[in-house]
Amino acid sequence: MLLQRPLEETIDFAKRQGFRAFEVWGDHPHAHPYETQADLRKRLRPALASFDGVSMHGPLGNASLASINPGIWQESLRQHLAAVEVASDIGATVLVVHPGDLRDPRFASEFTRLSREALARLADRGAELGVTIAVENCGPYHAGIDRTAADHAALVASAPGLRACFDIGHGAVNGNSAELVSLLGDAIVHLHVHDNHGKRDEHLPMGRGTIDFSVLTPLFARFSGMAIAEVVWEEGHAESPEALARAAQDAWAKLR
Repeated sequence: MLLQRPLEETIDFAKRQGFRAFEVWGDHPHAHPYETQADLRKRLRPALASFDGVSMHGPLGNASLASINPGIWQESLRQHLAAVEVASDIGATVLVVHPGDLRDPRFASEFTRLSREALARLADRGAELGVTIAVENCGPYHAGIDRTAADHAALVASAPGLRACFDIGHGAVNGNSAELVSLLGDAIVHLHVHDNHGKRDEHLPMGRGTIDFSVLTPLFARFSGMAIAEVVWEEGHAESPEALARAAQDAWAKLR
């Protein structure tokens, strides 16, 4: 993730590094749907066409699909629906979305109801435009409404067409990776691959943390979707983006 560099420069970087898939960050500063005008969408589609797969991450910030504030929920849904349109316009076949935040456990059922309603509407629009909606596991570490693996699996199963994005780093900090893989099964169509030490969501290349990726070998063996190396680089980082990219690719190649 090179959010401190322009999106089109980041795309060129991924091509030079030999990545086969690319995930567009659908928020500021790269491709928030309100900021991605028609001329940019027209440039992005051919720029991304050489990748084997293209996905897009939905808006984050305060755009929670589970907000019990009616105005925030409506605007969050509006932004995510707009992101489905952007994904379709630029040739992305998967839109990754967070299920929403749980800010007050006393009203968990209401948060969940709102998330399900929003996800169903996104799935319907995605089906119309050929964009699969993949719900990412967030868990209690990220204050997600999916407090357990069962919660997440229930959300994914709550509307026709919904699928899952399994974020390996999130599974590690929440301690529920094995259960998520078991419950979600073939609903997992997208992966976010990164490492950590089990305490913080560090977004390191595979092998730099303590996650035992070998236990996920059965999942990798049957998986045919996009595996996105969600490794974060920031200005001033001790390693170059190229070094981090090579580390992620080398570790993935050894595992596969």
